[in-house]
Amino acid sequence: MSVEAIASAYYEAMSPSLLAREPAAGPVGEVTSGSDWEHIYLALESRMNALRMWRVSWWQHWASLAENLLPKRYHWLVTANVMNRGYPLNNHIVDSTATLAMQVCASGMWTGLTSPSRPWFKLGIALPWVELDAAGAAWLNDTEARVYAVLGAGNFYNTMAQAFQDVATFGTAPVIIYEDFEDVIRCYLPCSGEYYLAVGARMSVDTLYREFNMTVQNIVEMFGLDNCPREIIQAWETGGGSLENEFVVAHAIEPNTAMLGRGMDKREIRVVPGSFTYREIYWLKGIKCERELSRRGFVEKPFFAARWSVTSNDAYGRSPGMDCLGDTKQLQQETRRKGEFIEKLVRPPMGADAEMKNEPSSILPGHVTYTNTANSKKGFWPLFEVSPAALPPMVEDIKEIQLRIEKCFFVDVFMAISRMEGVQPRNELELTKRDLERLQVLGPFVELFEVECAGPAIMRVLSILERRKMLRPRPRSMLDMPLKLEYMSMLKMAQRASETANMERTFAVAGSLSAAAKAAGVADPIRVINLDESFRIYADLLGFTAKGLYSVDQVAEHDQARQAEMQKQQAMAATTPAVDAAHTLSQTPVGGGQSALSAMLSGGGGR
Repeated sequence: MSVEAIASAYYEAMSPSLLAREPAAGPVGEVTSGSDWEHIYLALESRMNALRMWRVSWWQHWASLAENLLPKRYHWLVTANVMNRGYPLNNHIVDSTATLAMQVCASGMWTGLTSPSRPWFKLGIALPWVELDAAGAAWLNDTEARVYAVLGAGNFYNTMAQAFQDVATFGTAPVIIYEDFEDVIRCYLPCSGEYYLAVGARMSVDTLYREFNMTVQNIVEMFGLDNCPREIIQAWETGGGSLENEFVVAHAIEPNTAMLGRGMDKREIRVVPGSFTYREIYWLKGIKCERELSRRGFVEKPFFAARWSVTSNDAYGRSPGMDCLGDTKQLQQETRRKGEFIEKLVRPPMGADAEMKNEPSSILPGHVTYTNTANSKKGFWPLFEVSPAALPPMVEDIKEIQLRIEKCFFVDVFMAISRMEGVQPRNELELTKRDLERLQVLGPFVELFEVECAGPAIMRVLSILERRKMLRPRPRSMLDMPLKLEYMSMLKMAQRASETANMERTFAVAGSLSAAAKAAGVADPIRVINLDESFRIYADLLGFTAKGLYSVDQVAEHDQARQAEMQKQQAMAATTPAVDAAHTLSQTPVGGGQSALSAMLSGGGGR
């Protein structure tokens, strides 16, 4: 197989139209296997089993989180052909405060870090001492616009909306970014319980294994019939209901290290050529087939793993959902007890005389129960009565628990304006300071997300666009120039808002002092401010596009042209009186058919 073939995959172009071209029967002859697949298969299955053992404690923790917060995003076991996907998942959730608070947190992070409605990153150069020319700035702006267009056209933003829910609940969310024929990029987000992660020496996630269910038709559409093993081809040829049979598909993305053959075969095995940094393999889990479903290489890492916070070399992150899990369990328990209390208050358990054993009885409004009350005996009575005074303390305690859960999910941060209490801010600067103070608690996650997620995602998209020749050629000034990303997260926006507010106050004071200095006839204090550079800084802090500003060289050219025009006008103004005088003399007759000007030029007119 050529390097070009290994650098691409069948699934990049998968679609119903491509599926319609598949033949009804598989390839003629035996399905052949690669000479190294048996060794690779055993290595992959062995590593997945090891990763599963490392994940057991997290897996159990996730089960408790899913039960109390987000059951729809968790698989306890990945098992094929289990017909129970429509069963209720959230029977344990009787108070949805934690789920709603998690959704507020996830939505706030989504709009604050990867909002589809505003710019959230800018492209620049990594060499701060280099001054970009107009062509370089235009190329950066155009490239940035193309990246935004690709992100908006695909499913990136929808995927990130769900990823932030996973991060807030389980602490981890891996996102795979593939090249796609229709949308340029396509993102995939495995749910908790499907994936396994491992970190490299730099303590960042560099390995992703996962297992998930796919039907026969899904497998043929994704990998092509020619690439399927015998088990899939037979089900495809049978057709009908066999197309809906599920198989567990295993998937591995890991650094492209060499392998050694097993047993007596100790030769070196290269899964993909060494020119690729990462490799990827799909296969049928637990079935020793003749071949894999897909094998390819990647130059850059094709996925990133969002983690809320990490400890040491843990591959998985911890989350706000973990912080409030105890409160969430207590809330569910107390809510059940409150419901039970109210039920006993309005529908208490009843006792009755033995004579009523076979007689009709009811506690419903309007119903009559006939009892014998002779000799002062009770015929029908509540076994015990609860005191309504016990309900308010229970309700107050539940409110305190709900408040703690909302604080764990930073609801007070994301809903700061609508829930603001006490003295209201008097100006934009004070409001900005309050927001910045609240957002400080999110700083660690914001920084970790920018380093581990946003950066790799944008660079992955840039690499795809460059390989597909969907970017304009770099101008001469940008050749071999390293790029950098500058993020405009909600934390940085609050910091920038504070800086712009300070600049606006400085400009206002400078303007007042300048007017006072002119009135007093003293030196203008505004001369200490570099107005051009200050305005560029102010526009940059506001996120104003560089396309709307002239470069330093362009401004210098415009200044020179303006100065030349002014000098030309001054020269014309200086010559205008002389021209007018000459015109007047030329129109003044002195006799003999001469004007005053010609008489002056002839030295007195022949006298």
